[in-house]
Amino acid sequence: MINLKAILIITILLTWWGCESSESKSHQEMIRILSEKAETVNPEINLYANKKRLAWLQNQVFDDHISATLQHKSVVANEMLNAGYTQQSIDQYNDVLHTIDSLNITPPETFMTAIQDLLAITHFRHGEETNCIDGHNAESCIMPIRGAGIHRKKTSAEKAINIYQSLLKKAPNDYVYRWLLNIAYMVKGDYPDHVPDRWLIPQLIPSDSIAFPEFNEIAESVGLDHLSLAGGSLADDFDGDGLVDIMVSSWGAGNQLHFFKNMGKGKFEDMTIHSNLTGITGGLNMVHGDYNNDGWADVFVLRGGWFGEDGHHPNSLLKNNGDGTFTDVTISAKMYSEHPTQTASWGDFNNDGWLDLFIGNESTGRSTHISELYQNNGDGTFSNVAKIHGIDVLGFVKAVIWGDINNDGLLDLYISRLGEPNLLFQNSGPENNFHFKDISKIAGVTEPIHSFPAWFWDFNNDGWEDIWVSGYDNSSGHVAMDYLGLKHQGESPRLYQNNKDGTFTDVTKAANLHHPLLTMGSNFGDLNNDGFLDFYAGTGDPDYRSIQPNRMFLNNKGKSFDDVTFHGRFGHLQKGHGVSYADFDRDGDLDVHAVMGGAYEGSVYQNVLFENPGGWGNHWIGLSLRGKQTNKLALGARIEIVLDSGLVVHRTVSSGGSFGGNPFNQMIGLGRDAEINAIHIFWPGSGTKQTFSGVTVNQWYQVIENEAIKIN
Repeated sequence: MINLKAILIITILLTWWGCESSESKSHQEMIRILSEKAETVNPEINLYANKKRLAWLQNQVFDDHISATLQHKSVVANEMLNAGYTQQSIDQYNDVLHTIDSLNITPPETFMTAIQDLLAITHFRHGEETNCIDGHNAESCIMPIRGAGIHRKKTSAEKAINIYQSLLKKAPNDYVYRWLLNIAYMVKGDYPDHVPDRWLIPQLIPSDSIAFPEFNEIAESVGLDHLSLAGGSLADDFDGDGLVDIMVSSWGAGNQLHFFKNMGKGKFEDMTIHSNLTGITGGLNMVHGDYNNDGWADVFVLRGGWFGEDGHHPNSLLKNNGDGTFTDVTISAKMYSEHPTQTASWGDFNNDGWLDLFIGNESTGRSTHISELYQNNGDGTFSNVAKIHGIDVLGFVKAVIWGDINNDGLLDLYISRLGEPNLLFQNSGPENNFHFKDISKIAGVTEPIHSFPAWFWDFNNDGWEDIWVSGYDNSSGHVAMDYLGLKHQGESPRLYQNNKDGTFTDVTKAANLHHPLLTMGSNFGDLNNDGFLDFYAGTGDPDYRSIQPNRMFLNNKGKSFDDVTFHGRFGHLQKGHGVSYADFDRDGDLDVHAVMGGAYEGSVYQNVLFENPGGWGNHWIGLSLRGKQTNKLALGARIEIVLDSGLVVHRTVSSGGSFGGNPFNQMIGLGRDAEINAIHIFWPGSGTKQTFSGVTVNQWYQVIENEAIKIN
């Protein structure tokens, strides 16, 4: 007699085994591919493969004429700096200068200025390495430099100061030199008293007009001071124990991705090996979302961005197995492609309950890489449908974000491009096969032309999504001029307020955000639980001279923003990349994690964690939303909290900005006099609205789509 039940069980097991085998093969094959990519990086065209590039340069044969010799030695010296060999770089530059002096030759003035410029910043970097990386402490590299942050070994700063003073005598209006001179005095402990009056920038201290508490940098004490290059930061409860973990990447082709498990009691443990991530390398950025609706946050790792012609690197889809491990399923999920990118965004554009993924690729004049829209097939695989839906975008794409600009329950798409007008696509819905219409010019959101990170948020709590997009065409000179109150040519970010009619108004100046922010990593969250969203901008570019404080801006009731960078001790001078806001210590307020490494192989630094001191006197509520018809982690669901005080707080479930990721569970500030009248939740999958009352503040709740609310 045929046992139908046994046959059914065997069939299920065989199907499961085949799936597991396919995913395991995908994981191992991706590790092999990544290893091969790291080995075959081309130093002739990849400006960031610095150790290989240095060896290539040193082996070059060149004209033995003295001018060619000096030029080549200078190029090699600069590559030594980029590769992290700062003392060798200093020695090489000094050898060039000694040769010029001993032979009594007169090179062009531009050459001599360039040598002094690079030698000065190499001395400065050497000082950072010997004081801030070696012997690292909680105040290292945080501006204004004070206490333990002041360099113990001052020789490097002194040498940099001497060179910058010499350069300023020749070019007194060079604000890059002036800026770096002030910073060099600061790390030496001599700012502002010993800075020559004519070069002093006196505004590099907290103003008395703003009261804001200091956040302690605690990464070292909790086990998160991971040394890395530029990379992503993701904060979420990846293993389901109720504590927010951290995943970080480092963009070098051979740099290992790391997973830090939150152990509670103020400690994190590196669980990379246990998490099955060994061999999963690279990634300038990461975005997370639950692609298979199993309730566990999966991770998409982005690679190849900035590499140009050498940027043919695959991304990775890491499936969260729900047991503290991850499997790279990129190949089995049919998402394998090789394009340079560092930006993507999860969102359910067709409201079928499954998360889709848009990837913004980087095209240049010599290299075309069309952006991709991977539609979720609901079976663990994806299909690229960008052209079908009208968003097969070209450009040097630096940010892509989903958001509902007209509250119709459909996700629209904003795209930030470097060197071209930015784009806004409106979702036309099911009646038009979810085709996307370009409304960029009509909406008035094409600037800045040189832009980078972007996000949707409701900064003024009016129930409509606004847009923030940062500029990326600035120098330390622009920053110096801005602090001095001088007119400059730097690119400011744009804050676009939603007019509720498909158009936006640029309110950047009115909001006090008209500042040159050379922003890469960035994100937002409510630091003081007043119900309004604040943001952190990680600044800098690959150039070692781009030494600028990362900036924190506090939302002033949706009307303007106060710069609390110096007051809160957020002004880190290393290059800011992935940023995440989360309540890592479960004390009722948001802390801030950031990756601080740069692009060149020598531009490493420890990641940071700024602990919120609390004491705001404001209340909060935590909401963990779980979809049924809507995708499981409820991305895109809208929350409206009506308070008896009259304040209405609006949030949309997302991971925050485009360079870094916040938890999907929403901890929402409510202000001081916070009695909740009602909570409204709008579910995009079912198109329904739920209303709850009788909930208390300072408590976490779970809401399953169209079911009762319960304490979490």
